[in-house]
Amino acid sequence: MAYVDLKNKLDEYNWDDGFEVPRTILADPDCDLALALEIFYLAGGYEYLEKSARRTKLQKWNPFITVLYEDILDNRFPKTDASFEIPLSKVQKYKLRKKGAAEIFLTDL
Repeated sequence: MAYVDLKNKLDEYNWDDGFEVPRTILADPDCDLALALEIFYLAGGYEYLEKSARRTKLQKWNPFITVLYEDILDNRFPKTDASFEIPLSKVQKYKLRKKGAAEIFLTDL
């Protein structure tokens, strides 16, 4: 599937419908780091990085976000010309840096 199609699919996706569509997008060879980071933040990445959400008992969310987090850290998604602005304020980024969050989650592409 072309990158534009993946992006459109994500933009039209309703997060109340589970994780099948985001998993399909992430598994596509055209999925890059910008799209993976966008999915991460749309899925509650800030809360995950803040570590308050890691203790959650949401059985479907926690494995999804944890695997995505690890895949991003493992450089599974190539960095391309696509851009993504991290949806955090300077204060949020500062606090996450103090907690030791990886720069890949804090730096705009």
